Amino acid sequence: MTFLEKLFHWMVLIGLLLLFGRVLTLIFRFMNRPFPTFFKDYSIPSFIVLIVGVIGSEVIKSRNKGK
Repeated sequence: MTFLEKLFHWMVLIGLLLLFGRVLTLIFRFMNRPFPTFFKDYSIPSFIVLIVGVIGSEVIKSRNKGK
């Protein structure tokens, strides 16, 4: 695995974890339970990390397929 391939896989993993945190925050807000707002405050950067990770992984995968 190249460095970029590992980086993109980690970005996807981190983006998915942040997405799960945002969903969990939303659930707790609807139940009127206190929950840290960390995931709500950083929603745009986590979307960017997830999108870049997914696009990068797909580009690396298609490039490796062509070899």
